[in-house]
Amino acid sequence: MKTVVLAGGEPRNIRVLVPEGKSKHCLRLLGKPVIAYPMEAVSSVLRGGEVVLVYTWDDVVVEARNHYRGYVRPVKQVGGGIEEAILSTEPYLHDTDYFLLVYGDLVFDKEALTTLLEVFYRQEPSAAILTIPLEERFAPTYGVAVVDVSGNVERVIEKPVAREVSGLPAYTLGGVYILPTTILDMIKKEGSFPRALNKIASTEKVVAVHWGGLWIDIGYPTDLLEATTLLLDKTKGLWVSDKAVVESNTIIKPPAIIDDGAYIDHNAVIKGPVYIGKNTFIGAHSFVRHYTSIEEKVRVGAYTEVKHSIIQPYTVIDSHCFIGDSIVGENTSIGSHVVTQNVLPSQETPPRLREQLVYIVKPGAKYKLGAIIGYNTRISPGKILSPAQTIQPNTIY
Repeated sequence: MKTVVLAGGEPRNIRVLVPEGKSKHCLRLLGKPVIAYPMEAVSSVLRGGEVVLVYTWDDVVVEARNHYRGYVRPVKQVGGGIEEAILSTEPYLHDTDYFLLVYGDLVFDKEALTTLLEVFYRQEPSAAILTIPLEERFAPTYGVAVVDVSGNVERVIEKPVAREVSGLPAYTLGGVYILPTTILDMIKKEGSFPRALNKIASTEKVVAVHWGGLWIDIGYPTDLLEATTLLLDKTKGLWVSDKAVVESNTIIKPPAIIDDGAYIDHNAVIKGPVYIGKNTFIGAHSFVRHYTSIEEKVRVGAYTEVKHSIIQPYTVIDSHCFIGDSIVGENTSIGSHVVTQNVLPSQETPPRLREQLVYIVKPGAKYKLGAIIGYNTRISPGKILSPAQTIQPNTIY
């Protein structure tokens, strides 16, 4: 069985964080690009073998190869839809009856893939689909599978409105499939991947394999916060690289990862779970709090607090700032005394702000989300950013 990983297309809802000519699959999470997570899962479970990687931008090919033990065959995507992406792999699937299809913007446990394969080989259906518990309010941002009492897929609905799935035994499509190669002809005929799936499900057995563990689809900026939260929740203990420098009067409360080349200055406080990336600088008297991922070559100035945020590479945060519940794009400069407000009015719920990111802070206001700051941005000293405020890339604010 061959594997197809889809890592092409435009970033759309997460474009504010993705520079032109780069792939969203190369956004960083705990020191790795997003594409590393599916590639490492496939590598671990299938132990090598050829992966056909559908891509748009060259950076994702480099990263995919860095995180896979076998051969990666890059195939340039022509067209913007998932149908074009899948059909572009046809010349490389003629010698197999089934193939594993994995979306490259997923973060999931390898056990999800193991479970899918075990069910497929045990039940021998025509197709198998990884399915995830559905939160109805997020249904319009996903594809949905309606499943019968036997665990078989009755039909697939592409990004339905919530009322279409209300009360139904519906699950989120998990972006991992085992499919017959005959689906390629069905996609050509139907003109749609969901309709092709429904064509198979109408006459053959398509089994839903439910997965309730780690799974995040990186499609919105808030998905990066959720991924950071869930990945750091799995971190145990304290790991400090031999190539990192931590001053003796620094306070570190595990769990925490301090990566190669990081420098943590005097009197800094690190309260885990936290990831401090390669060649970062954490200034004196700074405070890095729980569920923060500070990526490669980031500089955090003295007396600055960073909490529950993800900071993409090559960013500078000057002294005396508060960055809370925020997502900061790469190569950004934040001046001193900048504050991100982070308590949302109760009626405001940004896309896919999940329960993991909810805190009861006061009556009538429970959601917290700071700023979403685009790449190559300059924030002037003293600015106060409103909750959920988006700063567009390549701007001076």
